[in-house]
Amino acid sequence: MKNITKTILLIFIITSIMCLDAQTSFAKRAIIPTRGKVNSFGTYSFAGKLDFDIKNAGEQEIGKIVIEGTYNGEYPWIMRIYTDNTNYTGIAGSVKPQSNQGLISTDGRFSIPLMIDIPTMNAVGYKTIPDISQPEYKTYRPDKLNKAGAYTDCIIMGIDPRNEAWVSGSNGILFDSDDNTIGDMTAQTPITIKFRGRFDERAVATNYTANLYVEIITCP
Repeated sequence: MKNITKTILLIFIITSIMCLDAQTSFAKRAIIPTRGKVNSFGTYSFAGKLDFDIKNAGEQEIGKIVIEGTYNGEYPWIMRIYTDNTNYTGIAGSVKPQSNQGLISTDGRFSIPLMIDIPTMNAVGYKTIPDISQPEYKTYRPDKLNKAGAYTDCIIMGIDPRNEAWVSGSNGILFDSDDNTIGDMTAQTPITIKFRGRFDERAVATNYTANLYVEIITCP
């Protein structure tokens, strides 16, 4: 009887040790070698042009561009659009400086506002494209929910986790399930961007051009 009891006790001790050892082994961490590289996807490309022949007064669409591709550079960044109409001179002797943004007559004296529809930024209606050489031009700064950034940049898309308005998502409330964590205001391409001009009595009958630029810049 004593031998049987000793045998049972021994089996119990061995079994307990084995279970404890198994649990101890299972609880240990094991590192899984993981490494790789994400290569550049290139950048965005733009197809299309603004080519118009206006015959009637009014606000009219004058063309569109299609954005293709993907950009995966370091963020924060924005894609902005602007004119750089260095050929604009205005009317000599004018009491106040005139605007050099938009379409510029070939003699440099007249301008017509140029507007853009930006579906990626949840904008309502068309927005006027600024000229980067305007004295009051201000580059992008991240928005705050209680105070919009005082900047002139006309933004097509971007990524900025510092921008409260972008991070807060469609409901405009931070720290809820709707948050857009990194402030990703990009969209799957292709994206169609439309342009309009405002043609009224100030749109002098002549030929017009514009030095129109789209660029991606890293934000400070």
